Amino acid sequence: MNLFSGRATALDLAASARALSFQHSSEETVLAAEFHHIKTQFTPLLVPGLFGSGQHHWQTRWETAFGLPRLHQADWENPTPEEWDAALTQAIQHAEKPVLLIAHSLGAVLTMRWLAQHESSNVAGAFLVAPADIEHTTHPEASRINAFAPLSEAPSPVPVAMMASRNDQWLSNDRARLLAQRWQAEFTDAGLTGHVGSNDFLGLWSHGARTLISFVQRRLTTPAQ
Repeated sequence: MNLFSGRATALDLAASARALSFQHSSEETVLAAEFHHIKTQFTPLLVPGLFGSGQHHWQTRWETAFGLPRLHQADWENPTPEEWDAALTQAIQHAEKPVLLIAHSLGAVLTMRWLAQHESSNVAGAFLVAPADIEHTTHPEASRINAFAPLSEAPSPVPVAMMASRNDQWLSNDRARLLAQRWQAEFTDAGLTGHVGSNDFLGLWSHGARTLISFVQRRLTTPAQ
C-alpha cells in the first residue's frame, strides 16, 4: 500500500489476485476429492434443461472439473417428453451403480416426471436446481416446454434435495418451497442467483456443490459391498 495516499498499489492488487486464485483452486481440489468419493459409490448424472447447459453453466464446470457424466438429448431446443424420458431411461438402465440425478430447470421437471412414472430401484437420489415452473411462469420461452406439464404432484420415492433462488423468472420462491414440500425434498435457498444457469455466471458454484455433497453424506444409502 502507498503509505502517503493510502491506496492499494499494483503489487497489492497482484498479491490479492494470487491469493484469491489459490483459494479458488484449493476449494476446487477439496470438492474434487469429495466428488471422487461419491463416484466410488454412485453414478452421478448431470441432467440439463432447455438448450442444454452452455460453457458458463455450473453443470458444464462440474462436468469438466469433477468428471461427471452428462445426459445427452437429440434435440435441446424443441424437447418432447417422450424423447427426453427415453434418453433418461436408457442412461439409468445402463448405469453400473445407483444413479444420483443432478438436474437443472427442465431437467429437474423431467427427473420428477420420470420418478413418478418408472420403477426407481436404480436411482439413489436426486438433486434438483431451479425446476422450471411450467404451470406459472411467464418466461418468453415457456411455450417450448409446455408439453411437460403438469408438474408431478407425487412425493419422490427416493431422497431429494432442491435449491432455488429468490429472483428466478422461471420459478418464484413461494412456488419453489411449495414444490419442495410436495415432492418431500430438502430445500436450500440459493440466494439471488437468477435461474442458476448459464446467464448467471456462477463459475464452479461451490455453494451448490457443498449442498449436494452434504445431502449425499446425510441422506443417501451406500450400496452394499
